[in-house]
Amino acid sequence: MRYFTFVLLLLVLPVYSSAQLLEGMVLDKESKNSISGVAIQNRKSGAVVFSDNEGNYAIAASAGDTIIFRHTAYQLAKEVMPYTMSRKYLTVLLQARVYKLSEATVTSRTKYQQDSIAMHEVYGHELAKPPVPKPKFTGLAVSGLFGWMADKITGNSKKSKHFKQQFATDDQTKFIDSRYTPELVATLTKVSDKDSIATFMNAYPMPYDFARAATDLEFKSWIRNNYREYKAKLSVKNTTK
Repeated sequence: MRYFTFVLLLLVLPVYSSAQLLEGMVLDKESKNSISGVAIQNRKSGAVVFSDNEGNYAIAASAGDTIIFRHTAYQLAKEVMPYTMSRKYLTVLLQARVYKLSEATVTSRTKYQQDSIAMHEVYGHELAKPPVPKPKFTGLAVSGLFGWMADKITGNSKKSKHFKQQFATDDQTKFIDSRYTPELVATLTKVSDKDSIATFMNAYPMPYDFARAATDLEFKSWIRNNYREYKAKLSVKNTTK
């Protein structure tokens, strides 16, 4: 009887441990603001996803799997998928990295982060400006019609939208450039020729989400692996000439 029960458990357990979808949000522990670009990894399966602009994420996980939440500006967090599987939605609060000195508290802000904060302070009013709402028809009356028509004539909302998009693009590019530098590539690849380094970096641009979430080790591994692939392709190209 005991043998039969043991075999039965072996047959049933895989059903309960089958992978399901764990969903949730990643928030700043202090401000409760959503955090984008967080790398969420299932340690067992190796699967990695990134939180979106609203901090949302979804990753396949089985009961007992360890889920790791990693971001360069925050302390690493770990969560274990419960065996009951009753909780499929998980909100994770990440603690910002802070280093305390004897007479001051210094956060782990890079030069890019300092410049970015300064730019947001300068253009904060423009970035926070809401679009002009469409006119509302309430019976015979119309509210907001003149303001909407004036905006259409001047094109201010269109200009503001373009400015916000360009600002976000430039901000992301500057962040990538702050980590993915020719100096770092030269150190890791042992290549000193600037033109060769520039050609490689243009052929292998760094994705923003990866640049935001990757650890130093992951970052360096990405460069080394892509450079090996780049050299292999270059070698094949030269031999076929």
